[in-house]
Amino acid sequence: MHPPEAATVPRQAADHALAFIESAVDSPNGMLSRIAFDPSFTDTVALADARAVIEAEFGADIGFDLTDDLSAPILGLPLLPWEERELVEHFGRSIGQGTTGHRVRLFVDGTVFPADTDCTAVAAQALHDTNLISDAELVRFAEELLSAASDGVVMVYWPNGGRGRKFDPVAAANALCVLKEARRRGMSEGDDVIAATGKYVSEHLESGAYLAGSRYYPSPDAFLQVVSRLAERFDDLRQALEKPLAEAIIAREDDSWVLDVALRAIAADNIGLEEGQRQRRKLLIESQEADGSWPAAPYYKLGRFPVYFGSRVLTTLFAANALRRLERS
Repeated sequence: MHPPEAATVPRQAADHALAFIESAVDSPNGMLSRIAFDPSFTDTVALADARAVIEAEFGADIGFDLTDDLSAPILGLPLLPWEERELVEHFGRSIGQGTTGHRVRLFVDGTVFPADTDCTAVAAQALHDTNLISDAELVRFAEELLSAASDGVVMVYWPNGGRGRKFDPVAAANALCVLKEARRRGMSEGDDVIAATGKYVSEHLESGAYLAGSRYYPSPDAFLQVVSRLAERFDDLRQALEKPLAEAIIAREDDSWVLDVALRAIAADNIGLEEGQRQRRKLLIESQEADGSWPAAPYYKLGRFPVYFGSRVLTTLFAANALRRLERS
């Protein structure tokens, strides 16, 4: 389905998307993810039914019910226009529902699943960038992330979280962003963890291992977008990451999933790569639905099972952010 005739330029398409996001916020289940067992995300299931459906599909009980998730506010807060203060503050309050101390969890119900460093890092950086927390609070979040390091690299879960010793390069890159920002804002420790986590992330990019996705992120473009944010924010990392990032983004152009296109557009913008941006802008505009949204697509997955999570809101947040950036292309 194509967008209305008026939505022919990036700014109009992004504004139309914002109206969809605002309507989703007002809907009882509008912001929630759905799951699917295949990356095409054609047959999806509501979170409330996920546990039973997963057991029927794989013959194993995951051991917990999936309740209301906070992926849209956590991942979406850094993608919103800063001037949309009412929406920004709403997302910030939603993140608060999953926050205990200086840890953030994916699900509203704290008994379902422990907090993880990935949600914590993305949320902390976004809250700071939107002036919803202070420099001092960002440092406290960063210090909490330091306590999740093993062999110097930030793990996905804290050692006392009961989820085992797991690593993911996307989660590590998100944590690295907060740690380096906190060092600029007064944190006096963490250089060893920053160095080890940075090495882990850069080696994952340079080796090409990102092409296989990761434990929690099926698309290589999720990694490229997160790493590009490091290159955009920190000059020392830009020198090391810009060239392999640009090569990786250009090499991925055969993949035309809307969410992946949006992730690559954001990544390219972060490092000043203009090649391919006009084509990405065109594809995003042409694939927008009449209501201002883009189709749901898998952004993250459960881990040991091929259970993919995504939503129309999440795809729309990434696509609209990409289009605001592409308006000048």
